[in-house]
Amino acid sequence: MKKLGLLFSIILTTFAFNSYAQSPLNIGIKAGANFTDFSSNPKDYSSKTASGFGVGAMARINLNRSYIQADLMYVEKSVKFESALGSDKTKMKNIEIPVVYGYKLLKSPLYNVRVYGGGVYSVVLNDLSKGSVDHAFDKFDKSNIGYRLGAGVDVLKFTFDVSYDGGLSNVSKDFSSKPNTWFLSVGFKFI
Repeated sequence: MKKLGLLFSIILTTFAFNSYAQSPLNIGIKAGANFTDFSSNPKDYSSKTASGFGVGAMARINLNRSYIQADLMYVEKSVKFESALGSDKTKMKNIEIPVVYGYKLLKSPLYNVRVYGGGVYSVVLNDLSKGSVDHAFDKFDKSNIGYRLGAGVDVLKFTFDVSYDGGLSNVSKDFSSKPNTWFLSVGFKFI
């Protein structure tokens, strides 16, 4: 009876490892919190980091230890500005499309430890400025290009990531300022 139990345990463990084996394609969802500020500001303004969130879908093509991943995310970012005139909180609602190349430093059927880098394209859907500062922040450009660097861990079908997005283009023609964002996310791979 003990041999039968041992055989059953071995078979069950084998099926468990195979069910979590790396598929060449992963599709899933992800959500998380972001923390944004601007690299440089208009004269006489200072920025303070404010929090926001992001939700969306991901697709990853696995190439052994390497992978390519693209996301489609709805992201709300906030930034606080202060000046002699008062303070202002700006909220930007974006669609972001990051595409990254990654490498799995540690790879196993149950978990991966990854690093990645690539580009991010953002389209501003809506920007709102609230506060006593004049309309200096009302006119954000409708698109922005940046880069993303990050690290993550996959555990079974879950993903945990920390990434940094740096702006390559200014958020407005009215002033020279680029967004800098830290993003913490959790995802689930359906496939």
